[in-house]
Amino acid sequence: RQSPARGLAMTIVDVSRVAVFPNPALLGAELNLEIDYQCATPIQHARWVVTYTVDMTATKTVLHLGTTEPRTCESGATNFLKFHCDAIDVAGVKQSALHNVSVLTASLVDDGSGELAKVV
Repeated sequence: RQSPARGLAMTIVDVSRVAVFPNPALLGAELNLEIDYQCATPIQHARWVVTYTVDMTATKTVLHLGTTEPRTCESGATNFLKFHCDAIDVAGVKQSALHNVSVLTASLVDDGSGELAKVV
């Protein structure tokens, strides 16, 4: 996917594989997310921010699941995200909201340019 980055002419991130497991799983179960991707240019201090958004007409709740350690994403090579969390904690979300649309999102960010890619 192409995304304009502040301070860069264009950064290109091409996602080649996404895996979420176990699948299917209960909401309280562990979550494993793997993404394989390539970058057209190196990205310094790159981190993946993983969120779970519960979306209702009147309210939206974004649960931060975690952020990976900063690393350099090499250009011309396949880079990998392997993310794990023990469970999505929905204790603060109304039960009725959990019956609506929810979205798992992984956003690739760096220190200066902000969001470079998003996998939804």
